[in-house]
Amino acid sequence: MNQLNEQLRTLRLGHAAKGLEQQREQLSTYAELTFEERLSLLLESEVLGRSRARIERLKRQAKLRIDASPNQLIYKEDRGLKRIQLSELLTGSYLLKHQNILITGPTGAGKTYVACALATQACEQTYSVRYY
Repeated sequence: MNQLNEQLRTLRLGHAAKGLEQQREQLSTYAELTFEERLSLLLESEVLGRSRARIERLKRQAKLRIDASPNQLIYKEDRGLKRIQLSELLTGSYLLKHQNILITGPTGAGKTYVACALATQACEQTYSVRYY
């Protein structure tokens, strides 16, 4: 069985190898599945793992100033953030239209946080981002 793990890693299927180890550890859970179902689970594990790794790589390469999350935005009236406008921006439609965003406001209003939150969301949608 170690040979199988080595073959998976040689083929750069590390997430599938981890999935196989999980199947071995929880044999009672996977014992009733057919070969095709177990193979499908391994391949799904590989696809999801690669997707997560790509998103993490994009976030690292973006060199964002702060780790901002779009779902932690605070929509206080004095900040001037409009929930409808930001939710539209978070969909990423402006990226498909090749449009830019200009964020303005007084000092301490949260411009950097909003910019980093939008960049994080773009990375989640597998767009390449760079913070300057």
